[in-house]
Amino acid sequence: MKHRLITIVGWLFLVTSVGLLLYPEIISFIKQKQSDQIAQELEKNTGRRKNDDSLYQKALRYNEKIREDGQKDLKDVWSYQAPPIVLRKEQDTFGYIKIPKMKQKLPLYLGATMENMRKGATIMGQTSLPLGKRDSNCVIAAHRGYQGIPYFRDIEELKIGDLVIIRNPWERLRYKVTKIKVIDPYDTDKILIQKGKDMITLLTCHPYRGHGKYRYLVYCERNHGQKIKKQERTQQSDSSRKTIEEEKWIRYAGIFLLILTGGVWLRKREQGR
Repeated sequence: MKHRLITIVGWLFLVTSVGLLLYPEIISFIKQKQSDQIAQELEKNTGRRKNDDSLYQKALRYNEKIREDGQKDLKDVWSYQAPPIVLRKEQDTFGYIKIPKMKQKLPLYLGATMENMRKGATIMGQTSLPLGKRDSNCVIAAHRGYQGIPYFRDIEELKIGDLVIIRNPWERLRYKVTKIKVIDPYDTDKILIQKGKDMITLLTCHPYRGHGKYRYLVYCERNHGQKIKKQERTQQSDSSRKTIEEEKWIRYAGIFLLILTGGVWLRKREQGR
């Protein structure tokens, strides 16, 4: 009986340990399922006419206002946690963002508050809402990984020409990456609306393990029937790809060694009975 109890405890310890090492993948899977649920809810409303929708009109007025006043209230690239508009009571998000190259689909929350940043991607206040209109730039911020959840961790995988999809409450919008840049945290002029362009800008900390010293920007534009000029990637010296890959392989090596050690130990326990 004692040997059996020790064996059971050993198995429980092994499974728990492996589970903890796989925590990032498990949480990421759960987050993807949540985003899929949001997507399913949005698809139910595909018949809603946006021009007759009060929420759409509110979003349009907000975009026009910040464009006309030159986004004067945007103080720095992480500021303005206040949501751009107030959603309906039954809505928690403004849709989702899908980045195929990064294998990420994240809900879009309004306002870059700490709570929203923990849950997914956020649309920064005093930047445009993604409505597929010219003279707009929706700045979407997310952590460079949070408690094991990737979020925008692998943003350096994006290259010029890659696809980024926005699903707002009314339609799906397709954008292409046109420029990548690293800036200082207070370079607010780098995230402003650019005349005549329909843009989204992805924003996160850089480098990955650098305590947010810089901000990594990925500019994306939507084609309105005209050719979009692709721009060169800004040169940068502090790439995080090696650090991220090392972190992944260390975790996988830990899982392998833990399973191997646990398996050997449990086998010896069985043989020693």
